[in-house]
Amino acid sequence: MKIGDLSSGASKIALALKHIDIKWESAKESWNDGTSKAFHKEHLEPLPPSVKETLEAIGRLAEVLARASRDVSDSDQY
Repeated sequence: MKIGDLSSGASKIALALKHIDIKWESAKESWNDGTSKAFHKEHLEPLPPSVKETLEAIGRLAEVLARASRDVSDSDQY
């Protein structure tokens, strides 16, 4: 991962969310009671919107960093 490259980290975050979902689907086959429902509602349901917001923010930041990198490299030519 090169300096300023945020896509690798963003990909890891997205993949981690998918893994959590897969593990939860597996776990809820044998853990299906009030506590599991509360755990899901309190800890897992908030994750997708938060991760989406985070990935969008990372995307915006990556654009800013790319623009700054281009600006710096352009100024080196003068």
